[in-house]
Amino acid sequence: MIPRQLEPEVMDTREEAVDYNAMHHGEVNRLFVDDLLEFVLNGQNALGNSARSVSITVLDLGTGTALIPIELCNRIDRIKVVAVDMAQEMLKLAQENIKQVNLEHRIVLEIVDAKKLSFSDQTFDIVISNSLIHHIPDPITVFREVIRVLKPGGFLFMRDLVRPDFVDQVDHLVEAYAGQENHHQQQLLRDSLHAALTFKEVQGLLEELSLPKNAARMSSDRHWTVSLTLPRST
Repeated sequence: MIPRQLEPEVMDTREEAVDYNAMHHGEVNRLFVDDLLEFVLNGQNALGNSARSVSITVLDLGTGTALIPIELCNRIDRIKVVAVDMAQEMLKLAQENIKQVNLEHRIVLEIVDAKKLSFSDQTFDIVISNSLIHHIPDPITVFREVIRVLKPGGFLFMRDLVRPDFVDQVDHLVEAYAGQENHHQQQLLRDSLHAALTFKEVQGLLEELSLPKNAARMSSDRHWTVSLTLPRST
């Protein structure tokens, strides 16, 4: 079993931001949004059909260069996103990306620590994150904050990499999904896989929070996804 090897919590150099932004995230981001919308819009859960007729406020944790909020806003008109990150260089590129597609009125960028969110309780309809948790030394802190800022009946949808059991599995995933990238981009994926949680660790985290273990699933050969709906107030 490979031990977890943490990487820097904040990727805040220009090189890291540019290389991250240039990597081929398009298919992964589209699939993330496909799965999110299927969960929120087509399921028998809190927003249900009303999601098509009311404004939906989304918090995106660890937004990076805001590629997922852009994909989401391009798909659903009534979505507004608060996209947060701790990396100023990422957010600089995010602002450029948002401006290019004229979404400044629907996506707001803020420098915010996901472990200590600056938002009031029960603020958001949906909280999402993609590939944030592997940067966090103690991920339960983020999950607690997410639950705090979600409205009753709100949706949590989080996805991240899974740490393989063996180094040769890491090598296989890097070659399969970053084989055409430059050396630095390949190393970013390698480091992220070493820093990720195992699927059992994700399930254990949910149990510690008294959340259903089956809210976690393996959603690809290298990703786990947690999707759940908070209970409505009685």
